[in-house]
Amino acid sequence: MRHEGTEPAALLRLDAIHKTYAVGPVQTHVLRGVSLEIAPGDLLSLMGPSGCGKSTLMNIIGLLDRPTSGSYSFAGQEVTAIDDDGLSAIRNLRIGFVFQSFNLLPRLTALNNVGLPLVYRGLGEQEIRERAHASLQRLGMDDWAHRKPTELSGGQQQRVAMARALVGEPDIILADEPTGALDPRTGQEIMQLLVRLNAEQRLTVIIVTHDMSVDRMCVRRTRIQDGMLREEGPGDA
Repeated sequence: MRHEGTEPAALLRLDAIHKTYAVGPVQTHVLRGVSLEIAPGDLLSLMGPSGCGKSTLMNIIGLLDRPTSGSYSFAGQEVTAIDDDGLSAIRNLRIGFVFQSFNLLPRLTALNNVGLPLVYRGLGEQEIRERAHASLQRLGMDDWAHRKPTELSGGQQQRVAMARALVGEPDIILADEPTGALDPRTGQEIMQLLVRLNAEQRLTVIIVTHDMSVDRMCVRRTRIQDGMLREEGPGDA
């Protein structure tokens, strides 16, 4: 749910974020002092080769992982010291996730998949159904509400996944390779949907990608290499 008029200038602020994994005596430094500010309404790409740290950074931004050191504030609230239950509540209320593999539950219909985040909020069954239908309609998928994922194409499944991400009216959408499992034409359609949602609703969108065509559709473009992040200007290749 967006809280217009109450947010600080930066929706997200990361300062000197480090992430290190230890496997026995070996320390692997995945992120090395990443700093980034995201304003409400930003459309930003995180691009880099496999193993560069972009998915790790996305997981930290999405409160699925914690940094080893550094500061991270979400809507003005420092989140690095919040317990797991508190982080789960923020995720459920304010962050929508879109994944490359869709992550739809195969035994549930599209409608029930979309409504699942609202179940965890404790909403009533009728309200969940109404909001899930509205979210599917928004993505042009209401006619497929009672189909299961195996009955849908890849593009249709990704639209359902996007409807699920949007059903809770989040402040931000985090999309991890949202076109990676799709053919180029369908991937372009999904990106156009994300761009439209960003433009029409001032929805903040962060996209992890290795696809240059996806990257070029984003207003802000960042690169991660060797665990460090830099932002590119309009004229950068």
